[in-house]
Parts: sequence; C-alpha cells; structure tokens
Amino acid sequence: VRIEEMRVRRQDAEQWMSHRLLPEDLRERIRRYEQYKWQETRGVDEETVIRDLPKDLRRDIKRHLCLALLMRVPMFEKMDEKLIDAMCDRLKPVLYTDNSYIVREGDPVNEMLFIMRGNLLTMTTNGGRTGFFNSVFLEAGDFCGEELLTWADRKSV
Repeated sequence: VRIEEMRVRRQDAEQWMSHRLLPEDLRERIRRYEQYKWQETRGVDEETVIRDLPKDLRRDIKRHLCLALLMRVPMFEKMDEKLIDAMCDRLKPVLYTDNSYIVREGDPVNEMLFIMRGNLLTMTTNGGRTGFFNSVFLEAGDFCGEELLTWADRKSV
C-alpha cells in the first residue's frame, strides 16, 4: 500500500512540476528530496502517528525523542519541566538533502536547529567583510540558532 502511495505521490509531483514549468535542476532537487524522505520514513508520517495518540502519551514520546537534544543547550538545563515539555511538543522533524541552504547569511534567524542525523556545514563571511570567512562543521547532537536564546534572555531581564 505504501509503495503505491509513493508511486502516486511521485506521479502527482511530476505532473505539478510539468504544469508549473519548473526547470530541470529544480525538478531533480524535488525528486532527490522525495526519494530521501521515502528512504528515511518508509512513508510513515511520524507527526500524524503521534498526533492521534492521547495527550499524555504524545508528551512522553516527544520528551523521549527530544529531551537529550534540548539538554545540550546550557540555557535549558535548569528550565522548568513544563516548559521543556512545551518545547518538546513544538519541535518538528525536518529532512534536508545534500547541499540544501537552510538559512542564508543575512536572513533573520527564527528557529533553532538540532542535528539528529547527518551533518551540517555553516559558513559565514560576516556580511561579506573583506577577508573574513568562518566555517563550522556540525554533526548529530549539535545545534545552531542559539542567538535566539540570548535575545529571549535579554528580554526577560
């Protein structure tokens, strides 16, 4: 059944891309993403499975899935348990394929990213400042976007 769903989804995507006259490189990126998503999930939408469970079970599952990631952020270590549960509830799994741009330099940072699997290369030129280049390699267990927390911390003082 799931393989048939994947086939129909792929066919729908091909028709949509054709209708929208997407260039071939963009079509290939979409195909690569859909293939990767299928490999990682086997067609199971984790959020849908969890959403249909009772509230206490959802909370416990979300906590199991994300607590260790959140506890790697120093600011979260001593946070109230209810607030941690609320944060766990709002974390959403997202898949990215190779060479994806998640945030471009200069764009506002509006979310934190927690690397669960794979790796992420961050690069900055500090706004194009001459001669400045910095890169950091992040891997499973790492996070980025913590500048949001310094803003929140200043607001609470």
